[in-house]
Amino acid sequence: MSISKNTLIFLIIVIPLLFLQALWIFIDAKKRGEKYYWAWGLFGLLNIPSSLIIYLFVTRYGHFKCPNCGKTVKNDYKFCPYCGASLKKTCPKCGTEIKEDWTYCPECSTKLK
Repeated sequence: MSISKNTLIFLIIVIPLLFLQALWIFIDAKKRGEKYYWAWGLFGLLNIPSSLIIYLFVTRYGHFKCPNCGKTVKNDYKFCPYCGASLKKTCPKCGTEIKEDWTYCPECSTKLK
């Protein structure tokens, strides 16, 4: 039984790429604090590059980096779970979430700037 040239190319190129992709996804998911980082790593073994693209879309949507410690946190968090820094600007009087360009709080009319 002889191995064809195409099969040999597949074994030499594609298989190591699959393992490298799975390893990178596993390490990145664990670093980002994903609950099922090991499952993401296994998912990376399925195909190239679809698994990587899906992983990047799913894990990057709805997250940003904490300005204080640099860890990745969800968009809806008000405080960083790692360092405790405030992630959203709030009114000093009533605590309502406010935007940077607002001059007055929409809830209590406190002057913000």
